[in-house]
Amino acid sequence: MMKKSLLLVLACLVFWVHPVHSKDENLHIVFIPKSSDQEFWTFMRQGVEKGIHEAGNISLTWRGPSYNDDTDSQIMILQEYTRPGIDAIIIAPTDRVRLVDPIRKAVASGIKVVVVDSAVNGKHHLNFIATDNYAAGQLAAQHLSALLNARGNVVVFRIVAGSASTDDRANGFIAYLKKNSPMMTIIADTYGGGSRGKALRSATGLLKETHQIDGIFAVNESASDGMLRALRSAGLAGKIKFVGFDSTRFLLEGLEKQEIDGLVIQNPRQMGYLGIKAAVAAINNSPIKDRTLFTDTTMVTRENYQSPAIQKLLIP
Repeated sequence: MMKKSLLLVLACLVFWVHPVHSKDENLHIVFIPKSSDQEFWTFMRQGVEKGIHEAGNISLTWRGPSYNDDTDSQIMILQEYTRPGIDAIIIAPTDRVRLVDPIRKAVASGIKVVVVDSAVNGKHHLNFIATDNYAAGQLAAQHLSALLNARGNVVVFRIVAGSASTDDRANGFIAYLKKNSPMMTIIADTYGGGSRGKALRSATGLLKETHQIDGIFAVNESASDGMLRALRSAGLAGKIKFVGFDSTRFLLEGLEKQEIDGLVIQNPRQMGYLGIKAAVAAINNSPIKDRTLFTDTTMVTRENYQSPAIQKLLIP
């Protein structure tokens, strides 16, 4: 009797690890973003919806933490959906180390995992689809260096430690200046927090404590938002060269008013679309061979932001 029970359990496990889908059967894909407080994820979801429309047989669950720095909540969400009936999970990890084991467990249970936007350690996931964030940070450094004639005091304003995408941007920025603009000095390299409110408070304190700032690089949407608000409150908006990352109507207003001198713009629609394509291919046992796929990056300035091609990237 015990042998029969054991065989039944093993059969169930085999069926769970290797599900068979008919052509018309819905695939259940879970998308776990980093947060829900940034327009970046609105762009991303538009790309996801396009991919779902083309596939025609996907049931989507979209659920993530409220803020970039709430890794505990993201882990709990991932664990909740590591269960039978889930075919694939697409996740933008808030922390490159702490998400490794939960992703490993999801993959071990038979779920296909695709990582987007921000890298995670380990090799359990099938594909990584993102901006080349190190190169994007170098693009920001090149632009700020040109604005300052390759000299002056610079601040790097990050979000949270362990966020691979934003740390890669900051590291690319710093490496470019060290190599190409040695007369530019980084006088502060600060983590401001994972929400607009935390970024505003951190940026306000930074501007009070740090003097003779010539240029600032903020590494993402919330950091750019908080820094712009802090610069305005301090009466420094437009007086310090400022390169931000991502776009919102508020940040574009800063660009128009010459308070922001450049925004590095990603293509999250493309990222979300390719994420769905990779997940569906993996479920159908024909995974995309290129493990890493980089999406487009553009430097947006007052001179080019009204062009039709760039406008498509700016407004959700």
